[in-house]
Amino acid sequence: MKTFRACLALLILWMFCGTLLQAQDTPSAVDSTAVTPAADSGSAGLRPNVKSQAAVRGRDINRSANPSPMVEHVHTTDAVLQKKHNPKLAIGLSAILPGAGQIYNKKAWKIPIFYAGLGAAGTLIWYFGDKMVMYRNEYRNRMQGNTALLKPELSTQDDGVVLNMKQKYTRYMEIAIAAGVAVYFLNIIDAAVDAHLFYFDISDDLSLQAAPYVQPTLWNNGVSYGATLTLRFK
Repeated sequence: MKTFRACLALLILWMFCGTLLQAQDTPSAVDSTAVTPAADSGSAGLRPNVKSQAAVRGRDINRSANPSPMVEHVHTTDAVLQKKHNPKLAIGLSAILPGAGQIYNKKAWKIPIFYAGLGAAGTLIWYFGDKMVMYRNEYRNRMQGNTALLKPELSTQDDGVVLNMKQKYTRYMEIAIAAGVAVYFLNIIDAAVDAHLFYFDISDDLSLQAAPYVQPTLWNNGVSYGATLTLRFK
């Protein structure tokens, strides 16, 4: 009887110890499987990978939002980029000093053309104005009887001819002044057009081609020769 009780006590003790061991093994297994989600919030072993992934994602977002500054947009219609080249500033510069707007538009090769026109107009204004003043004073002195002030080289011309020459040179001087004003305003208009088309891209699809052609004639059984100019929009 004592032996049976002892065996029963050992069996109960063995079962109790097995239950305790199983209870201890189960939390450890749960903890081992819970390491992965816990690592997202603070695990030291997996934290560097999470940060590196976040950093890579951040760099990708920054690259997509902020393109590389080395890319240059030479020809564009973007309003923000067009504000960098101001047509009003080009017009103002050309109005103050002819040719300054062309320098601003990077078309300085046009400056000699405008100054040649202005120089020619100024020379003609001075020449025709000098002749007009001479004939005007000659006619006025004749009408007032100031014989001492008369020009000897004009003594062979009567009063009517002197008056006509005065009027002719006056008209020539006015035409020269109009030409000078036209060159001045062409300088301003050219600066305005170049400033507005500063970012305009001239595509290769627009081409001008010249080629000879040979075509038979029906009325004399001959051949006609010529050339063709083709403006093509692709």
